[in-house]
Amino acid sequence: MLRILFRRILAATGTLLAAAVLIAAAGAVEILRPALSFSATPPPSTPALGRICAGDTIARISVPRLNYEAPVREGADAATLAHGPGHVPGTALPGEVSGRKHAVIALAGDSGAAFASQLLVGDVVELRTPFGLRNYRVVSRRAVRPEDLRLDPTDEPTLTLVSSYPANPVGPAPLRLAVSAEPVSTEGARSSSATRSVTRSTGRMLTLAETAMSRAFSDGR
Repeated sequence: MLRILFRRILAATGTLLAAAVLIAAAGAVEILRPALSFSATPPPSTPALGRICAGDTIARISVPRLNYEAPVREGADAATLAHGPGHVPGTALPGEVSGRKHAVIALAGDSGAAFASQLLVGDVVELRTPFGLRNYRVVSRRAVRPEDLRLDPTDEPTLTLVSSYPANPVGPAPLRLAVSAEPVSTEGARSSSATRSVTRSTGRMLTLAETAMSRAFSDGR
């Protein structure tokens, strides 16, 4: 009788131990599940560009036909434009294809205005940016009064170069030259899909850009 009772106690104890082992194993699997997954490794998180400050070099612009190349700095204030082309705040960064589409670069002074005035329809403008190499083809030129210059948002990636016009006026330049360019395919260009812009559409693009442009050419140059 005692032997039968002892066997029953051992059987019950063994069942409890087995259940405890199964529960512990299940918990371990849950904890280790991410490490045991056989699915494809997810791509690394996309790093954002760092904070962009006025005067930072954000791209390089070149036009092979004119043998022209220069860094593009952030800002359209007089101090920035004195060193060369400047990206107009409130517009897309050069090379940006998500969010805002319209990138505007201002050129001031004799050298900048002279370069812009030599651009012709069909010229290729190369931009080396954090997003990769971008090529644009000039599609239009127009000279307008300063008050008629509009920098509207666009549905497709667009580059506009703005300068005073004519290039060498007697006194303040009376007009503004807007040179518009559209992207073209770039053979062999390496774009960085792992880089994204920290800029986002704020709905104030037009106001910010036009304010920046009015300050850039406040003295008529």
